[in-house]
Formats: sequence, structure tokens, C-alpha cells
Amino acid sequence: MRAIRFHRFGPPAEALQLDELPEEAPGPGQVRLRLTQRPINPSDLLTISGHYGRLPRLPAVAGLEGVGRVAALGEGVAGWRVGDRAIPLGAGGTWRESVTVAAAQLLPVPDAVSDETAAQFVVNPVTAWVMLEEELALRPGDWLAQTAAGSALGRLVIQLAQLRGYHTVNFVRRPEQVAELLALGADDVFCTDEADVVGRVRALTDGRGVAGALDAVGGETGALALRCLRPGGTLLVYGLLGGEPLPLHNGEMLFRGLTVCGFWLTHWFQHTPPEHVQTTLRELMGLMAGGQLAPTVEAAYDLADFRAAVAHAQRPGRQGKIVLIG
Repeated sequence: MRAIRFHRFGPPAEALQLDELPEEAPGPGQVRLRLTQRPINPSDLLTISGHYGRLPRLPAVAGLEGVGRVAALGEGVAGWRVGDRAIPLGAGGTWRESVTVAAAQLLPVPDAVSDETAAQFVVNPVTAWVMLEEELALRPGDWLAQTAAGSALGRLVIQLAQLRGYHTVNFVRRPEQVAELLALGADDVFCTDEADVVGRVRALTDGRGVAGALDAVGGETGALALRCLRPGGTLLVYGLLGGEPLPLHNGEMLFRGLTVCGFWLTHWFQHTPPEHVQTTLRELMGLMAGGQLAPTVEAAYDLADFRAAVAHAQRPGRQGKIVLIG
């Protein structure tokens, strides 16, 4: 089977290569899944580059999520049939044609959810949901600020906020994204280089500031979101797209009682009771099946065209995920 692997850490376009690997037969309690779609996430590119929080042993197959159909069942597997669609949870190395995982790691995909939507189910939707509902514990009517609002995750945050009754103020770099995100349901959108953004956000929130903020960029962009917080507010850091550290002002943190903390989905899966994880996944899948949560795809590339796909995924101003098919 074809697999996109890296034998060293480095720039994805240089470190990745297409290898031929033997197909694994499922053992007892396992299922072989023939994958159909796999998204390219920032976490994938950071892993390949060697800058992610957890790095695999080399050589490694890239990719953290995907969707496919059951191709073979191991001994003792019940509840699954060949041809069933499923998402492999916690199965690294999805940029290959097939993956073999424990049957207990599979999540069924309803007929109403397309492959391109299901392929993106884990990383962005679960991250967005947990940050809003559990980490920030927002209430209807609260205001939320976010950086990288035009990203795939940022768009899901806007959709979830609408469903839950939160208001969003969104920061982007490119003016052409303003009208686009407003049409998606954002309450307001600002370019980060506009004058007095903090003052305008405070005016928007009747002088109070936002209850919570999400930052995927760092640097001065992240600091902008931090300054928009109301006293006692919380900033969640979940990405490092800008590559610059977040500057913190001691006095502002001290006298306004602000909280800054990191969020990593891997930790949430590790430390959350399995029953709660399953409840969260079922609720999110229901939203997808009902069309209320709709991650988008901008382009699809065959596994063999991985360099073009990675280059597209790194291009600014995208309106959806880049996925690998085949």
C-alpha cells in the first residue's frame, strides 16, 4: 500500500516521501480500515517539522485523522461489517491507504455525514467544542474573541458560537476575509492592523471586554486578543502559527486578574473519562449529521500529489481544509 512517510524531521516538502508498505492483517479484536480521505492539519506539519509536543519514532507515517471503510475484520470483532464507514480514533499515521486499529477505537459515521466532513471530525470540531464549552465555560450572551478566525477551526468556532448563543469578535490578517466571516455568522471581524482594535472591541461589548479568547497565532496578534479580555477573563492558547511567543504584561495580568493557559486536545483525550469523551463525540456527530456543524474542504489531492497538497495547505487565505484522497 502507498504511505506518505518521513525518515527525518524537516520542512514537509523536503522530509516527506511516498513509500510502499505491506498491508497489515488485522489481529484479534482489530479492524483494517481502507481510508478514503485524510485532512492536512497544522499539527501534522508541525510533527513532520519536528516542532510538535509529541514526536513519533522515525520513520513515521504522517497524519492524525481520517475516515474510511472497514476492509477486514480480525477474530472476535463484533458490531462491524465489511463496508461500514468509520473514523479511527487515536490512530496516528493516517496518510496511507489502509490502517489497522483496535475495533474499540472506531467511531461509526452516520449516512448523513459525508466522507469529507467525517475526515475532519476529531481535531478541529472537538478542540473547538471543548475550548468553548468546558475550558472557557461560556454562557449564552457572552462575548468571545479569537485569532486566526479564517482558519478551518476558526470557522467552526463561529458556527458553534451561533448554536450556543455566544457572540464572536474575530481577528484576521486579510481584509477580504471580513465579509466572508460576517456572512458565516460572525458578530464582528477586524483586521489585526486596523487602528484601535481593542477600543472598538470594548465599545462592541459595552465597555466590558470579552469573557474569553482563543489564540492560535502568538506574538502581537495573541497579545491583541489578551488585551480585549474583561477583568477575570481567560485566554486559551491552542496554536503557534506565528512562531512568536506571546508577550505578557505583568501589571495587566496582576491587576486585571487575567488567566492565560494552554489547550492541547491530546491531553483532553488522555485525562477525560471515556464516558464523557463518548458523550461529547456523539453530540458533535449529531450536529454534523444535522448539518449544523459543517467543516469545509477547499481542495483534494491524491496521495501521490502530497507535495502540491502540502504547499496548498500552507497557503494563506484558504476557505477550507486540504485533504488527501486515494
